Amino acid sequence: MVPLKNVALDPEVFARVAAEAQKDGKTPDELANEAAKRFLALRRLADLEQYGRQRAADLGLTEDDVPRLIAESRAERRR
Repeated sequence: MVPLKNVALDPEVFARVAAEAQKDGKTPDELANEAAKRFLALRRLADLEQYGRQRAADLGLTEDDVPRLIAESRAERRR
């Protein structure tokens, strides 16, 4: 069983979260959970983008190389 965790919000933030949750027929906890999931997904995407940029830099690739690399990849898959 996952232990119950608490998160403290500033009173003004909680009031806004509660108001928005009520508009959607949700609880503040449900809205906060959705917000946390979106935050984590966006963070993961940002981390992946940074990894891709670093990997491209390490390989000496630029945006101009992308069409050629896509064409090469597609040609390899057709074989």
